[in-house]
Amino acid sequence: MITNIRRFAAALLAVLGLSSMPVSAGTTFGTDYTDLWFNPSEQGWGVNVIQQYETIFATLFVYGADNSARWYVASDLRGGANNFSGTLYQTTGPNFSGPWSGTANATPVGSMTLTFSSATTGTLSYVVNGASVTKQIQRQTWRTNVLAGQFIGGYTANASNCTDAGSNGPALATGLLRVTNNGGSMTVEFRNAANVAATCTYSGTFSSSGRLGTLTGTYTCSLGSNGTFTMTEVDVGRNGFSALYSAQDQFCRFTGFFGGIRDVLGN
Repeated sequence: MITNIRRFAAALLAVLGLSSMPVSAGTTFGTDYTDLWFNPSEQGWGVNVIQQYETIFATLFVYGADNSARWYVASDLRGGANNFSGTLYQTTGPNFSGPWSGTANATPVGSMTLTFSSATTGTLSYVVNGASVTKQIQRQTWRTNVLAGQFIGGYTANASNCTDAGSNGPALATGLLRVTNNGGSMTVEFRNAANVAATCTYSGTFSSSGRLGTLTGTYTCSLGSNGTFTMTEVDVGRNGFSALYSAQDQFCRFTGFFGGIRDVLGN
């Protein structure tokens, strides 16, 4: 079974001239935490997180003892894959309604640490003039992204725990991806050089957490395999989509990446 899929993939690669999978993350450093984060039980404040590689620029909008708005910024949070720390500043500048007359003043007032427990949840800790605050945060969703369209892509994964030990190792499948029902159902069609179709249908529920989504469900393939799958950190854009991928069928377990570039002929 796995050998057949690899043969389909190899033939299709020859036809399309593809040498690698068109999947990527927002940053190659790890999970991209760029989003608006908040605590759903405390509406009215939040933290904007913008990540570029290993550095996070965070802006915190909260309120002071007099209930007036406060603006703090941490422009250089760095650390490991899921923990970022740095200096917190309070800024002042000229009146917004007039012309910009000079550089804003940034005064160090403490520190900020962002510790992410998953791709969608984390802990915000910060200190302002000696006052310490710790809050649980999550990505804020106000509009579910739409995972729909036609793409050229597939998955690249590591196969493990295979019933045939010789099938353990890299697995690759590419072809035409048709995504319908706002991401609720996904049909993946593979065609080899002889134009013989091998179709897999992924069906599941798509949900959003901020700018990222999750698609979980079951899949069946015309070549005989069927099982369960999960796509996490689904990032959808004008150019295509990408996701972390895991699946289990009656032959192997797969862990890797899934995605595709948008097909101009199908949109």
